[in-house]
Amino acid sequence: MRNINSTFKTEKNSPTNKPIFLYRIYDYDGSNDLLFAEYDSNVTFNGDVYTAFPITHEFIAESGNQEIPQIKVRASNVSRYVQAYLEQYDFRGKRVDIILVWANQLSNPDVKIVDTFYIDSYTANEQDVEFTLTSKFDVLDVPLPSGKYLRTHCRWVFKSTQCAYAGAEGSCNRTFQRCQELNNVVRFGGFPSIPIRRLYVAS
Repeated sequence: MRNINSTFKTEKNSPTNKPIFLYRIYDYDGSNDLLFAEYDSNVTFNGDVYTAFPITHEFIAESGNQEIPQIKVRASNVSRYVQAYLEQYDFRGKRVDIILVWANQLSNPDVKIVDTFYIDSYTANEQDVEFTLTSKFDVLDVPLPSGKYLRTHCRWVFKSTQCAYAGAEGSCNRTFQRCQELNNVVRFGGFPSIPIRRLYVAS
């Protein structure tokens, strides 16, 4: 049973009030959070600024059964803003809070409902990035999917066992082009056969 603030209960029953969904992806790079607002302008709540962004999610339903609830979060990928982060960092297992607040109660940090999820997988195409979230990812000790598959970005650490480059060069940007320059394409850790501008995460 949720412990819902009394003011929140009043606001949710008001036909004129406007709900706002906020999205917080924790520690995407190990130390920083990504904050988005499903709104037409930036939202400041509890001291944090959530950036207005085309993002939405499927309805979250509460039930008493033992199934692990999963939802889909979709964010626009037209600008490639989110995909740029996905290509640099592994988002699997990251905590995501979906926070429901009210436009006229943003100064009160207690007037909210927070649903916490964990990123199970994600895909991206030219239009959208879609995250599949589950509510009890690490609590149930579910193993992370084993691979993130990018078209032109190598998964391997430079000069690691998987990379196996043993030449004199000291750096690599992990692109297919760089792998060609180093004559190491046979060890390239990306998937050039994947259709252009698509990214997959799978087990």
